[in-house]
Amino acid sequence: MSRLPPYSTFRTDKMQPMYPQAVSHGNVLSFTPPGFKQCLNVKFPDSRLAVCAKCKKNYKTRDSCRVRSGHTTAPWTTAYICITLDQSCTTAEGDYIDAPLTIRMVQWQPFSVKADFDIKTPVCAACKKTNRTRSFCRARHKHRQLPWCTVFVLLSAVESTDPSTVVAAPSRPVLPGNENEDTLSDGNNEKLTEEKTDEPFPLKGVGGDEETSTSTPVYEVTASIKSAIQPKKEDDITSKIMEEVYAVNKPSSTDEEKKVVVDVMSNADVISAEVDPEGDNINDIDASRTFLVKVSTQSISVHWLELGG
Repeated sequence: MSRLPPYSTFRTDKMQPMYPQAVSHGNVLSFTPPGFKQCLNVKFPDSRLAVCAKCKKNYKTRDSCRVRSGHTTAPWTTAYICITLDQSCTTAEGDYIDAPLTIRMVQWQPFSVKADFDIKTPVCAACKKTNRTRSFCRARHKHRQLPWCTVFVLLSAVESTDPSTVVAAPSRPVLPGNENEDTLSDGNNEKLTEEKTDEPFPLKGVGGDEETSTSTPVYEVTASIKSAIQPKKEDDITSKIMEEVYAVNKPSSTDEEKKVVVDVMSNADVISAEVDPEGDNINDIDASRTFLVKVSTQSISVHWLELGG
């Protein structure tokens, strides 16, 4: 077993689920836990990391998204990662070191959360083998074991890790407030590419002045900003009518006004991953030194675990 490459065990017996294989390149998820100062790169086993939100809309496969295209953004559904802290990634005072970190896969461990899971959480490994439903596992019996699709990894310092076991790029520092920059960068770059491809290319020699046609930039603003944002008369009439309708049906109390605002915000599209308020603080290291990370395009949260349960 020691001579086999990392993540690849090639087991065929009943212990095979405890030793996932990851022989192909790609399948890397990049994310920044809330309150953490570094962006982590986690390599998933083959066919275990769901596609990103953009590839989900385009009906792309996991191999096309994660392997061939190499997308590392958050998946469209929640990914569960159980991270154990190695002694090399913390100082004697109990703080995280300011140095590159790496993540390696480890075997399955019987950890459980300290609070009940939501009913939408996938079933545990035992209920998965017996083909139980989420209602049976999470609602009726209140199982706190981790979902069957959880990936177990070990976080350690790069300088104290064997280079032959490193399978993903080391972590990189992230400035405060830019935790979701990598998540949005791929989408923004793809949008800019689509906008540029939609623009018509300038034709040379049109109008007899070749130099003028070639020197004209593609994105040139010819109209003033005021005229572009100034509403039309029809818009003014429509806005006045809406104001009159709202004046008649205006809520009588501040509670109703707050309810209207909440309903509007709930219908808005989520652009970036938000921090789950129910999550724990990653800097308050628990005695188990193991926490569960839930990563998706909607939110990201950290939950400290306990052994057994």
